[in-house]
Amino acid sequence: MTPRALSWRRRARSPPCFLDRWSRSARPDLEMRTKLRDDGLARPEPPRGSRRRRSPCRAEGQPSMITRVGSITLDVPDLSASLRFFVEKVGLEATESDGSTAYLRADARHHDLILHQSATREAALRHLNLEVDGDLSEHVATAVAAGAVDIGPLAHPGVDAAHVLEIPSGYGVKLYTGMAPVPPPVPTTPQRPFRFSHFNIAVPEVAPMMEFFTAAFGLLPSDWIGSKDDPFLAWLHCPVFNAPHHGVAILQGEPKLHHIAFDYETVEGLIARVDNYVDDSHYLVWGMGRHGTGGSVFAYTEDASGLLVELDSGMISIGDDPRWREAQVWSLDDQRAVDEWGSAIPERWLAKRTAFLRPSASPVA
Repeated sequence: MTPRALSWRRRARSPPCFLDRWSRSARPDLEMRTKLRDDGLARPEPPRGSRRRRSPCRAEGQPSMITRVGSITLDVPDLSASLRFFVEKVGLEATESDGSTAYLRADARHHDLILHQSATREAALRHLNLEVDGDLSEHVATAVAAGAVDIGPLAHPGVDAAHVLEIPSGYGVKLYTGMAPVPPPVPTTPQRPFRFSHFNIAVPEVAPMMEFFTAAFGLLPSDWIGSKDDPFLAWLHCPVFNAPHHGVAILQGEPKLHHIAFDYETVEGLIARVDNYVDDSHYLVWGMGRHGTGGSVFAYTEDASGLLVELDSGMISIGDDPRWREAQVWSLDDQRAVDEWGSAIPERWLAKRTAFLRPSASPVA
């Protein structure tokens, strides 16, 4: 565990004291957060003396390349067990499966998650999947110019075209166009998620990876924790209409996948889903709580392979709103960034990591 994370945990064990720094009336309530999510309004400015400050980071006229952080591709040790978890516990619906690869969806898009039976019987991240509009080759060229390695095209169900890149730290990124529409899943109780929300990856240095995602893919910083030059944790968003507060999170650490997340329409639906999840053999890793950064209510669970999965609701939508010109910068000792309700970061949550595979131009989606 890093010294910074240890410092964070020591502070988190103390009784919550943020109310003497930021009055309850100044903290956005659930109604305000709903308005932020629906209207894309900037959050109220904290009062003078708050530990949170603002720092300019968004360039005027910054081009948008990625229109959606669309899905993720995982190798899993037991495809049947992972399918049961994501269908029965998370609420996704299987679109198609050939026995070795399964495509699951949250809404009327072909997939929000791809699961592949691992040949080594170990869990691993294969691709981070980003949706683009327009000429795919131009987007690939932009990413390569920013430092990505061109691996090659990849054909698979559900998209018009796809291309695999290797980005700094060795992660595989798949750019794709033309996600196929499909019938929406049948509504259920508990509530289904309505989209893939985001992924969180670890890298040795956060700032260079933030710069890469901006130069290669057009993503922009939303929040970060720590200094501008040496952030510990950062969140980035697509600057397109109604895009959520973040689709990408970057954590300082050994390069591995930390977690993936799915969004639910209502907090009540999220609670019902968590009730459906928890039983004699399944417990939450962390939560429920409310992230100060994106404003979402969260609950962290794990799938059959040990992958950390976040279920959340109420994330702020900022997208291309011109009122969101600057990233929110949070102090390392401000507990509200990770949980406004004051819970400590569990050691188990910090320790969760899933290895990744360096990409190759194989037929595996």
